[in-house]
Amino acid sequence: MNRALPLAAFLTAALAGPLAAQPSSHDAPLPEGALPYSPAEQGADLARIWCSACHVTGAGPTEDGLDAAPPFAKLAPMVEADPDHFRTFLTKPHGPMKAISLSRDEIDALLAYIRSLNQP
Repeated sequence: MNRALPLAAFLTAALAGPLAAQPSSHDAPLPEGALPYSPAEQGADLARIWCSACHVTGAGPTEDGLDAAPPFAKLAPMVEADPDHFRTFLTKPHGPMKAISLSRDEIDALLAYIRSLNQP
């Protein structure tokens, strides 16, 4: 079945590269035994694409990214404690961050990834 993708989905797929190859809500059901692309995995891809220019986005000291802004691992407990604050925060440009526009689902995925860094 060939369905036309909305413009936003097309642009996301074209610009995101790694995200384009992953299952989305537009795809057919996953084959039996296949693992879904979790929100935290989607958030990790978004973090690498949009956030690593300023933040260390991984959990370890050798992770990609810069330290011009707080590392995601340090933000994880705060996101866990008040996700609504961060959800609102991410709807507007902040600090020297270039203007990016994330959908609600992308913000939720990014927060799921950041919260995952709070796990022992």
